[in-house]
Amino acid sequence: MKGLRVCQLRNIFMAKAKVLIFFFFFFYLLLSACCSVPFTGPSSSYVINLDSAETNDQNWQSKVMVVDVDDATMQNLSLSAPSYSLREFHSQAAYTGAVQVGDVLDITIWESPPAVLLGGALNSAGSGNAQTLRLPEQMVNQSGRISVPFIGAVNVSGKQPEVIQNEIKSRLKRMANQPQVMVRLAQNNSANVSVIQAGKSVRMPLTARGERVLDAVAAAGGVAERVQDVSVQLTRGELVRTVPFERLLADGRENVLLHSHDVVTLLAKPMSFTALGAVAKPQQIGFAQGNMSLSQALGQMGGLLDRRSDAKGVFVFRYEPLAELHMVKQEQWLAKGYDRQALIPVAYRVNLLDVGSLLRIQRFEVKNKDIVYVANAPLSEFQKFMQIIFSPVIGGVSSVDNIGN
Repeated sequence: MKGLRVCQLRNIFMAKAKVLIFFFFFFYLLLSACCSVPFTGPSSSYVINLDSAETNDQNWQSKVMVVDVDDATMQNLSLSAPSYSLREFHSQAAYTGAVQVGDVLDITIWESPPAVLLGGALNSAGSGNAQTLRLPEQMVNQSGRISVPFIGAVNVSGKQPEVIQNEIKSRLKRMANQPQVMVRLAQNNSANVSVIQAGKSVRMPLTARGERVLDAVAAAGGVAERVQDVSVQLTRGELVRTVPFERLLADGRENVLLHSHDVVTLLAKPMSFTALGAVAKPQQIGFAQGNMSLSQALGQMGGLLDRRSDAKGVFVFRYEPLAELHMVKQEQWLAKGYDRQALIPVAYRVNLLDVGSLLRIQRFEVKNKDIVYVANAPLSEFQKFMQIIFSPVIGGVSSVDNIGN
């Protein structure tokens, strides 16, 4: 009896030992799996907690400001968004061809026969030929005047050539026989537009015809880069505006009249954003400036992966100038030691399960170097974990079956 009891106790001990070994092995696999589950990026909850996490003096610089894309956010973004249009310049008058200081004039004077002022021999009938006097080209001096023989100084600044020639003609009538005058702007030095692009810059003189932005682009030889990679910047005094070249070609309202001293700059700057996370294909996608909304970006990315993505966790990561943030946020970052020229790391969060968000993303502008990140759904990470946990067991069972066969 004692031997039987000892045998039973040994069997019970061995059974318990096997159970302990099994649980030890299971927890070993569990810890290993937790360390080796592959991730495509941070979870939605992790990103959201970045804005509320407590930080110390050593790592507060790495804190990210998380902003939910709601109506208030869209209003704030619209106020700080740059204007990708040149229509603001339309309200101002175009160049009229008026003569200014530094311009060069070509003046020709005719006198009908008999020429009294310009002289000339008389024929047998007692009449002579018409006489012509072409003056040397003259530059308008700092006083806005030129000098004309027989009548002296003439004030020409701010006047059109037709007005100048009528004034000279009127003053010559007192001493010449039916004079005629022609004034031509030989060299336009006062009304020019500077056209600047990489490796080449030109000065385009303006005429009364009224040159426009595309005329300036043509004067510079056009663009050599892809149309979608080029933007046109117009500077007039302190007003600076930029328009994508594609929009300038498609919308005639953007092709505004140019003024003297305008600066037209051709910017060849390829723009792109990066798609990461639970998307069909992580990639870098190019686009034209001001022509990409978040809804279009998601479409270019191929949309969200149904089995992996978290529709509540669509993020746009970018650096925003501190001056463009809400006033309350500006004060918070200034209190941390940032100056007003600092760039602040911001993560804009979109919840695509909200119907209103589907409308907002049509107006949310994607900028150059943005990262559009789609977080994995929590269930997706659990599925990966379970696959790693049970793949050794399934592999072991398959091996035993193969041996048995």
